[in-house]
Amino acid sequence: MQAVGWQAIGSKWTGDWAERKSPPGKADHPVNEAAWDEAMAYCGWLSEVTGRAYSLPSEAEWEKGARGTDGRIYPWGKQWDATRCNADKGNQGDTTPVDAYPQGASPYGVLDMAGNVWEWTRSLWDEYPYMERARRENLQSPDDKARVLRGGAFHRDPRLVRCAYRGRFSPYSRSRHAGFRVVMHL
Repeated sequence: MQAVGWQAIGSKWTGDWAERKSPPGKADHPVNEAAWDEAMAYCGWLSEVTGRAYSLPSEAEWEKGARGTDGRIYPWGKQWDATRCNADKGNQGDTTPVDAYPQGASPYGVLDMAGNVWEWTRSLWDEYPYMERARRENLQSPDDKARVLRGGAFHRDPRLVRCAYRGRFSPYSRSRHAGFRVVMHL
C-alpha cells in the first residue's frame, strides 16, 4: 500500500501503521488499526487515483466472497482446520502475510477470509439476516452507528472465524485485530 494513500486521507493512526507505511517486516501483512472512516477514505482516494470504483465490501458481498453458495462454514469447507487460517488455534499471536494460507482460500480463490484481522464492511450493524431494504448500506447514517466487521482475527477461536460470524465496532474504533479489504466494483 502506497504511503501517499495514507497521507492523502490524513490518517491519524497510532501503533504499527502510524508512519503511514508498512511496519518493518510486514509489507505483505493486512493493514490494521484503521478506523472505518479511514478505510472508506482510502477507498475514495484509490478510486480517484485509478479511475475505478473501490469500496469496502457490503456485509452480503463479504459473506458470499467467503463462503460461496454451497453453505460452507469456513471458506475452505465445513470442518475446522487450524492449518488453513491465522486464528488462535494456529498460535501465531500476530498478523501473518495475506498469502500465508493458500489452502484456506474461499470458493472464489479469496484469501484470508477467516482469521488474521477482522475486516470492516461498509454495512451498518442490524439484526441478521441481511435485508437490503433495511438500508444497511446508507453511508449517510449517523457517524456513531456501529458498523459490521467480518472474518475474526488471529486471536480468535474457530467459532469466531466462521463465515457467518459477525462483529461490530463503533466506526471510530481502532484495533490491532481489525483492518479492511478493498473491493473493486465493475
